[in-house]
Amino acid sequence: MKRLRKATFGSVSTIAVLFGMAGPAYAEAPAAEAATSQDIVVTARHRDERAQDIPVALSVVGADLLTKTNTTSVADLSKLAPSLSFQAYNPRNTNLNIRGLGNNIAIASDGLDPGVGFYIDQVYYNRPGTSAFDLIDIERIEVLRGPQGTLYGKNTTAGAISVTTAKPKFTPEANAELSAGNLGFLQGKAAINIPLVDNLLAVRLSGSVTTREGNLTNQFTGTKQNNRNSYLVRGQILLTPSSTVSVRLIGDYSKQNQDCCAQVLAGIVAPANGKNFRTIAGLFGYTPVIDPFARMTVNDRPISISNESGGASAQIDVDLIGATLTSVSAWRFWNWSPVNDLDFTPLSTFAAADNVDRQNQYSQELRISSSGSHKLDYAAGLFFYDETIDQQLTVSYGPAATPLLVSQALPGLVLNGVTKVDNNRYRTTSLAAYGQATFHLTDALSLTGGLRYSHDDKRGHYSSVASGGLPLAGPLAAFAPLRAAFASSGTFDVQSKTGKVSGSANLSYRFGKDVLIYAGYSRGNRSGGLNLTQLASGISPVVAPESIDAYEIGFKSTLFDNHLIFNVAGFLENDRNYQATVADPTRLSVSYLANVPKVRSKGVEIDTRGTLSDNISFYGALAYTDAKFVDYPAGPCPLELTNQNTCNLAGYRVAGIPKWSASFGGELKQPVTVFRAPSEAYLGFDYSYRSSVNNGGLSAATLLSPLHLVNARLGARALNRRMDVSVWVKNLFDKRYLSDIAVGVGNTGLLTGQLGDQRTFGATLRFHF
Repeated sequence: MKRLRKATFGSVSTIAVLFGMAGPAYAEAPAAEAATSQDIVVTARHRDERAQDIPVALSVVGADLLTKTNTTSVADLSKLAPSLSFQAYNPRNTNLNIRGLGNNIAIASDGLDPGVGFYIDQVYYNRPGTSAFDLIDIERIEVLRGPQGTLYGKNTTAGAISVTTAKPKFTPEANAELSAGNLGFLQGKAAINIPLVDNLLAVRLSGSVTTREGNLTNQFTGTKQNNRNSYLVRGQILLTPSSTVSVRLIGDYSKQNQDCCAQVLAGIVAPANGKNFRTIAGLFGYTPVIDPFARMTVNDRPISISNESGGASAQIDVDLIGATLTSVSAWRFWNWSPVNDLDFTPLSTFAAADNVDRQNQYSQELRISSSGSHKLDYAAGLFFYDETIDQQLTVSYGPAATPLLVSQALPGLVLNGVTKVDNNRYRTTSLAAYGQATFHLTDALSLTGGLRYSHDDKRGHYSSVASGGLPLAGPLAAFAPLRAAFASSGTFDVQSKTGKVSGSANLSYRFGKDVLIYAGYSRGNRSGGLNLTQLASGISPVVAPESIDAYEIGFKSTLFDNHLIFNVAGFLENDRNYQATVADPTRLSVSYLANVPKVRSKGVEIDTRGTLSDNISFYGALAYTDAKFVDYPAGPCPLELTNQNTCNLAGYRVAGIPKWSASFGGELKQPVTVFRAPSEAYLGFDYSYRSSVNNGGLSAATLLSPLHLVNARLGARALNRRMDVSVWVKNLFDKRYLSDIAVGVGNTGLLTGQLGDQRTFGATLRFHF
């Protein structure tokens, strides 16, 4: 029987090293590793299993491919995992979607939990901003599609991303990597493993530092914007007091200090509400120039972020007879401090518009799972989660606020000088019990069932103080209600308690060792949320829980004596009470968090990878995702309909999700003798594609064109992996493109956008001892 191998992919000689690292932040670019000569083992169901034996759609990305493609973030991962899409205006406002569902709110809310669960070393990370840091010293990443509540601590509706870092071991090891490139790009990574007491105590330390100058220049100050400046450190201790007990302690700290995230002026159109950005700009002596690829910004306020995260965890595993008992205890924090210019123009619309967050979370998971192969395989657990977020939101309006946000026909003093400061606190306590079991009815036929109960208690305190602005007395008193709609003092407390049951069922049949077919159903629930903001009378601050009914059929095959893997999955997901923004029927161009009655996503995913010979490997992947609103009676109106308070968006596609995405690549290698050791030279390429996509506003003006990107690398590595040197280029053909385009504040017809990286190139040197 072939010996199972962990999915580090380090020893696999037939791996395709290819996938583009450049590309739009939101782009779905499905890919998979060409590693067919070994049995890949994952722990997606909390026990060691071959990936090809698991009757669900999942993607596994191992350490070797992550290293070679320099995939160190979730944004990069979205280019390697089928149906995973990534959108980010800045780290806090990060949206992860799987199969078109998850998070789809332009401005992230502290009162909502993500629809895609994110885990590192079995610890749940709740805030999207914590997923923006580098992922270093990784063993593997597993991306599971569809609801995962019967297997993972925190309930999720769309899927889960599980990151496993390299753990300490009892042999000495050291890795180092240095990269340099244009735009002043410098990146260093290192990891060292130190066995202190043989078979008892080991320590592992790892870290990374990344810097790069900005790729945009402010027209007025000459300063570079959208630079990279971050670092991460992680320390681990492994203690094995006996052959059946292991204790793993982990501590980490990450920080980003960056002049981010500026946007360029991407266009000006005529909205239906009669506003005209050129006319408004002219009132302040400004003539806008639309030339996004000049890479010039015109914001009049400095833009920067401070993103900080860290924590500690303790994992204890106890081997029992036929099972493993696991305890995972964790504490984490996240601090977010930005300086924003929300209009991205030299107009003084906002003197301040900054959301500061301070988050703390504690979690405890206790789980038992079967080990080995049995007639009945199972996993069951209890989960506790407690989170507190303290939020301070400061908005101060400038001279351009009234004409830009309301009407140029009104006096500017209606909003000029008005300041509103919100101090809010969110508190979440979650309890859950879950379990999943697989009955092997015959050697070929298996039935899997799962069940979960979750209880979520969410409490919120909202406190707002409005001040400033000239008194609205006499004839101006008529404008007082308008000012109050933008900034009013007030306070309230709110609580929401919900309990939900979810489950799953799956039937699979194996034709020999190499072909598996399956069909499954799962129900996932996303906890409700709180909307701690100034709301119109009659609007509830409670956002209802969201639920998904997901259906999936699939086919997995390993063909031609393990030289080809070919997998296909089809899915249909009905999402009810989808958490998103809806329009306020009483106020023009004002929206708030609530629920969309129904969203549907359906599609097909194809993954193939293999080897043509010992020296040629390849991969290919294709995803079709049709995610649409089925029932959305009170949606925010696109620019073409901004003369209406609400719009029926039934039939519109979910923003940010391309219908088609694809990738393919390969590596050609040839034995050579360099580094005074047997070596191989290699040439790799990666191609990614996504169809047209509407990333914001659902307007024809915000539709992004189809995108094709190509990356390449050339290098040589020792066969013992002691040394690897390469040169690389991303966006080989210097494609000019916008990775995001959005409707500017105030619906004046201004469009702002984020530019994708131009062609970048550099060299990387790696050592392994």
